[in-house]
Amino acid sequence: MKAELNRALIVATAKELLSQFGPHFLPTLEAYLRAKYNATLEIAGEDPAKFYRAVEELFGEFGASMFFYNLLMELHLKPDKRDKETVIALLKKFAGVEDGE
Repeated sequence: MKAELNRALIVATAKELLSQFGPHFLPTLEAYLRAKYNATLEIAGEDPAKFYRAVEELFGEFGASMFFYNLLMELHLKPDKRDKETVIALLKKFAGVEDGE
């Protein structure tokens, strides 16, 4: 139950952040996810690694890094490092979707 709530919290927070960045970020990412991954924004909570990859493909390495740093801060998750692997591992743990699930 807690993992489901955390996954929903990741999705809701990602939506909020994308909306704060400007009116076109959320619909652009949603369209990209549908076209490239046949997925919705729910992928943020279900598969953080794939979500990171999609954001990075669309907005570049720096854009993805900044977005995910803000996402972690909003979720009160404090990474010991800011590299991609650490960010993804933290989100997976928070969402309860460790590797192999």
